Amino acid sequence: MDPLSVTASVIAVATAALQSAKALYDVIDGLVDAPHAVSQSKSLLSQTQTTLGTLTRTLETNSASGAVGSVLKEIELGKALESTQSLCRDFATTLTSFTSHSTDLRFSTRDRLIVQFNESKIERLNRDLADCQRTITMVFSSITLIVSNHTSGSIDQLRTQFDTQERALADLGVQLSTRDAGSQANDDDTAADGDASAQLTASLQGVCQKTLSATHARRTGQKFGDMRTDNDSIAMQGIVGLAQPGVDQSFGSLTTTNNSRAFQGQIEASSFDKLFGR
Repeated sequence: MDPLSVTASVIAVATAALQSAKALYDVIDGLVDAPHAVSQSKSLLSQTQTTLGTLTRTLETNSASGAVGSVLKEIELGKALESTQSLCRDFATTLTSFTSHSTDLRFSTRDRLIVQFNESKIERLNRDLADCQRTITMVFSSITLIVSNHTSGSIDQLRTQFDTQERALADLGVQLSTRDAGSQANDDDTAADGDASAQLTASLQGVCQKTLSATHARRTGQKFGDMRTDNDSIAMQGIVGLAQPGVDQSFGSLTTTNNSRAFQGQIEASSFDKLFGR
């Protein structure tokens, strides 16, 4: 699939996930005096809707960018979005069945007992939803950093930003790994619930790892325009000193005349002195 088609596909999945999150929010919002295990989901769902809405609008704005599509294809964000959509849909179905006797005026005693009996299941769904929300937020931040890393500004500043993002992704990966082990050890979950949670966590871990790899591979970038020299001019575009791995450089045309010296790319300090020394 070409990059533009990938972007269009991810936008469609993100839109569907947003609709599912809103539908789940509406289910919970329609319950008065709901138990804490249920009501605490509203704040999380509000954050999830904000994240998905911002992501969707950003992708729509940049839908014609092949760079965005290439990154989306590489990190497989669609998998995390599909997981979020499925989770919200299942969560809504579960809550609807648990609260069938309640209204927007009264939370029935019978339903309260059912929720209390299934509290561990609801808490697990909340944890899974939180993992989805954090993963999507982190991946979205990485996409923004990767596609906007072409600059003629400070390489050191860019490196710091990428270092910070990579550490955050690595930390999230560890947290998801810990969550996976913890969910499997929860005896209150049914086997099916535990398997579903483990599969979700594994999928999010995969997306997180791919995002970390993509972020590491595209750490920094420089973009230069056209440059013209004249007489016995000296010109340079790029990095002087120790080689900087993972730097994506883009250059315009460079014209020299007479006794001009020029370089584009990266050059060691000793070679630079030989080339430009008087």
